[in-house]
Amino acid sequence: MSAKKSTTPRVAPASDTMAELRRQYGCGPVELTGSAAALYERHLLFDNVADPAAAGARERYEALGRSVRDVLSQRWVRTEQTYESENPKRVYYLSMEFLIGRSLTNNITNLLLSPLVSDAVKRTSLGWLGLLEEEPDAALGNGGLGRLAACFLDSMATMQLPAMGYGLRYEYGMFRQSIVDGWQHEQPDNWLRRPDPWEVVRPGEKVEIRLNHS
Repeated sequence: MSAKKSTTPRVAPASDTMAELRRQYGCGPVELTGSAAALYERHLLFDNVADPAAAGARERYEALGRSVRDVLSQRWVRTEQTYESENPKRVYYLSMEFLIGRSLTNNITNLLLSPLVSDAVKRTSLGWLGLLEEEPDAALGNGGLGRLAACFLDSMATMQLPAMGYGLRYEYGMFRQSIVDGWQHEQPDNWLRRPDPWEVVRPGEKVEIRLNHS
């Protein structure tokens, strides 16, 4: 009569388990390139749940915008930390309008990311011009005052002045014009109907303002 051998299940070392978890949370079954485009691909996968190889133009634009914003966010935090430690006088520019245009190319240029983006465009066939057309102009006004205010902000940033602009987030800041039978027809231009990769929503800071009306 032979005695049964007691077997204990093999427990993987903690280091192996952690490595496997990191691998799964890193990309899972969708392999990322591991190159300069990996940040863009991660946003496609984790924000839009889209296979990078099959993503549409709008999804590609949002992913690229968020990738650029990742770099911008680090600069933003460092700038705020510097202001906190140096305690300089700050400029707060209030305007009813800010016509800042489109942010993608502007931020790529100002962050000196053009070489990285150009390389990614060549390797991944992004369809650059079509991708740019996916971004609407930020409809934060519709007149010369808004363009002037945006120029002031650009100038203050170039001069490294600690400045911040405050305005209104219009849902329909501009109108969409069409010509029918020789007549102009105005229609609302809902520029916020799709996610804006440049916005940082802070619900905890919102303030409700009640307006009396008849």
